Amino acid sequence: MKILIFGGSGFIGTNIVIEAKNKRHQVVVFDSFIRKGTENNIQAGVEYIRGDIRSQQDFERIPKGIDGIINLAGNPGVPWSMSWPLYDFSVNALGALHVLEFARNNGNIPVIFASTNKVYHDGINEIRMYQTETRYKWNDYSGVTETFSIDSQGKHPKSPYGVSKTAADLYHQEYWHMYKLPTVVNRMSCVYGLYQQGVEDQGWISHFIKQIVKGDGKINIYGNGKQVRDMLWGDDVASLYIDQLENIEKYQGGVYNVGGGIDNTFSIIEAIDEIEKQTNKKAELSYFDERPADQRIYISDITKVCKVNDWNPTVQPKEGVRRMIYECLNTNI
Repeated sequence: MKILIFGGSGFIGTNIVIEAKNKRHQVVVFDSFIRKGTENNIQAGVEYIRGDIRSQQDFERIPKGIDGIINLAGNPGVPWSMSWPLYDFSVNALGALHVLEFARNNGNIPVIFASTNKVYHDGINEIRMYQTETRYKWNDYSGVTETFSIDSQGKHPKSPYGVSKTAADLYHQEYWHMYKLPTVVNRMSCVYGLYQQGVEDQGWISHFIKQIVKGDGKINIYGNGKQVRDMLWGDDVASLYIDQLENIEKYQGGVYNVGGGIDNTFSIIEAIDEIEKQTNKKAELSYFDERPADQRIYISDITKVCKVNDWNPTVQPKEGVRRMIYECLNTNI
């Protein structure tokens, strides 16, 4: 299979490129390379196209014969979207539409799209919860399903980033209904792992490790640090995306919440504590107000995606952190 990966030089993309190569697929990567460090992720035996997903002219340089598309390209950060909403929309929504049109006009090529848990507004915070010393916990709720409303009805914010990704999410669903374009929408929770170039606004596990292991140890916490996310290892994401292309007839038309699920979670301060334990180093924490539209708990109910073809997360967060610390200590990242 000849697979085209938009955003394939990023963290998730690099893991998918490696998985695809291991399964003997031919890989073409389309990436802007605007994010610092992405050139370090270039893999041998892969065709790379430096292009902008907002430019339809750049799509003309894509080779013929593409069998499947994975779209990971986009602005990944909420703070950036709040400062530059037009840029955020042009990349996340218009860029995604360019990909869909390319797929439709070239033989209805299957498209796997990386959506986000941010399509679900902060009404999630109204689910009954309580606090322990280290985290928020739901009273009697085990995970967000795909049926949770993405319509805030004027009551709940989700950030410009959440809105642009929601638009793209819905377009993929509509292209399946209107044009029978085989699409898959993966609403991603917190993904972490090797090749991640984390910064404060995005890729927080990677950012924490770099600050504690190689930096000055200073970490800014927005809110009380008890916010919880389910954690999904990069290799596990890669195996799912390739499985979806290889078995598109099982997944097509589907919308899936994709994360580590209820068994693989960290709060912010729990993650920092684990990194401190494994490195014997201390972080210096500074606390600020919660960010707008932040979900105090987001844990994916991954029942639906796990049932399709027996996919399941395999790496637990403590082990994932150990692997990332080793990578940090043994590379120039």
